[in-house]
Amino acid sequence: MDDGIDNPARGWGGFFLILLSLVVEGFDLQAANFAAPSILEHFGVTRTEIGPLLSASLVGVLIGAVLIGPLGDRIGRRTILITCCFTYGLISLAAAFATSITQLMALRFLIGVGLGAVLPNALALAGELAPRKYLARATALVGIGITFGGVLAGAVAASFLPTHGWPSLFIAGGLLPIAIAVLLWIGLPESPALRQRGGEAHRTSGVGAILAPEYRARTIVIWIVFALVLMVVYLLTGWIPLLVKDQGYSTATASWIATASHAGGVLGGVMASLLLVRRSWSVVALFAGMAAAALALITLRDWGIVGLSLLLVLVGLFSTGTQNGLNGSCGATYPAAMRASGLGWALGMGRIGSIAGPLVGSLAILLGLAAPRHFFILPVVPLLIACALAIWLARRTAALPPEPAGAPDPIPHGDTP
Repeated sequence: MDDGIDNPARGWGGFFLILLSLVVEGFDLQAANFAAPSILEHFGVTRTEIGPLLSASLVGVLIGAVLIGPLGDRIGRRTILITCCFTYGLISLAAAFATSITQLMALRFLIGVGLGAVLPNALALAGELAPRKYLARATALVGIGITFGGVLAGAVAASFLPTHGWPSLFIAGGLLPIAIAVLLWIGLPESPALRQRGGEAHRTSGVGAILAPEYRARTIVIWIVFALVLMVVYLLTGWIPLLVKDQGYSTATASWIATASHAGGVLGGVMASLLLVRRSWSVVALFAGMAAAALALITLRDWGIVGLSLLLVLVGLFSTGTQNGLNGSCGATYPAAMRASGLGWALGMGRIGSIAGPLVGSLAILLGLAAPRHFFILPVVPLLIACALAIWLARRTAALPPEPAGAPDPIPHGDTP
């Protein structure tokens, strides 16, 4: 049996490296959001013009997730992770020296392509390196890395933006993934399922497999839920720093308040991963409903900066918990042979929503909904729809049979992960 399967230390070490790679991904995903106020001043663009910049990387994420991400089922998840981390790190360094908003948008798009390919392969490989009965929890748990990366980006922004400007975020966002790529090359094992399948990988993966009759309805509904939830998450993360700054607070204060929301997201991700059981969508429904309730509460009155900050922590907790629950539940819905394809296409379709999120924010500002109590009513309806669809998925997948006994369970383990 392969070393990556027999050696538990290497398996759990690989799990930790995947977590780190997603921390860095979260940092780079949020870098432009935290840098937005500084970029506005530097390039002299308006708030309505910043929406396309915030969406540029998300368009790239969509392309990377659906075109490059599924290649992990064929050529190996390790290869995709190392190559993409190194490449988007180099591009992020170049973005720090952009001389126009157009250049910065183009480079953020290319960064997004790499980010989009990393996430489905990281989640799929994490699920394979963990004991099989903890697949959904393991996938959701490493997803917390993205949220923690957002917290890290906020802390760096609050500390360095006032003195070093927006390029400092992109320099950090370039050096970190390059360093992670080296660590992945040294210590990350390849997918045990891929090694066992060999040539069969080409025949059992891809969009055709996840749209086969037995998966089609589930797959389409999963795509819709991902799109709705990611639209809400990126609407909020893209506009919270600017909305708070527009209330008269400094860039540093706005960054710290947005960071508090991300910190709530870390807690929500942990909660979701602990609550998840195999193929459970009920946690997604619960967290989506609670996120909608917290957002509706914001709209009831003017809470002041302290009250708004506390409510945003709750919003971050439940919205990120919903997103992490999605990752875990989706990964457990598909067998290992098509897991990167299933996650890649779900995340890719979700990016349609994430692209729309910042643009919806721009439209809301144009319509005069800049006050927090008006702005935060926008995400309530999509969250309620996502909640209803997740309930349908919970009922539809409750009786799914387990994976065959021969499916890999790569790491010797006890009763806990």
